[in-house]
Amino acid sequence: MLVLPGALPIFNMLVLMNYFRGLPSEIEEAAVIDGASAWVMMVKIMVPLAIPSIATVTLFSIVNHWNAFFDGVIYINSGTKKPLQTYLQSLVIDQSQFMNMTAEERQRLEELTSKNFNAAKLLVSMIPILAVYPFLQRFFVTGLVLGSVKS
Repeated sequence: MLVLPGALPIFNMLVLMNYFRGLPSEIEEAAVIDGASAWVMMVKIMVPLAIPSIATVTLFSIVNHWNAFFDGVIYINSGTKKPLQTYLQSLVIDQSQFMNMTAEERQRLEELTSKNFNAAKLLVSMIPILAVYPFLQRFFVTGLVLGSVKS
């Protein structure tokens, strides 16, 4: 259910469209002269040239979906199916849990401030993005197409 509202992010589509428009037309002309069909040209020439832009859009999508806690609040009613960000946002100790605690547990809980709790939530929510980013960073290279065509 969370996939449908963001099925086609317009910003990502514009990034890819402008990248493909920025590719030199001489590359396409050279492929046509060599006898490449439209599919071969797309799969063997255009997509490999667009890997940095595809990696950028992939990173944008991953970060966007990872940080979208409000989508889980709006679209999902079941507590067991909520995404991690929605669960982290809803981690608040209600009064019934507080009343069932022993005096020792209450004292330990009172020693923790909300700043500590918020810092822990932020750290937990950043770990997957920090794990994915180094693998996508190598694609953020400018001038990939500069050496392929002389105008």
